[in-house]
Amino acid sequence: MASTRKLLREEAGVKLFEVGEPKSFGKANGCHYRISTMRRNQPMVLADLTEAQDAFDLEVIASLMDPVVQHLIARH
Repeated sequence: MASTRKLLREEAGVKLFEVGEPKSFGKANGCHYRISTMRRNQPMVLADLTEAQDAFDLEVIASLMDPVVQHLIARH
């Protein structure tokens, strides 16, 4: 079965998704969290929601300080 993605948060070009099987959302072992960014970093995949939220916050700060990302955001 295909996995699904649910957007949890989005800010400064950074997105936090919950990824998993449709029946597994909200279950501890049934999903993981993915952070995508406009910076040149590879997407991050984390198993714990609290860690994913902390990593999201740090990536938002880094994106807000990155002039290239700010230029890309302004163009949208």
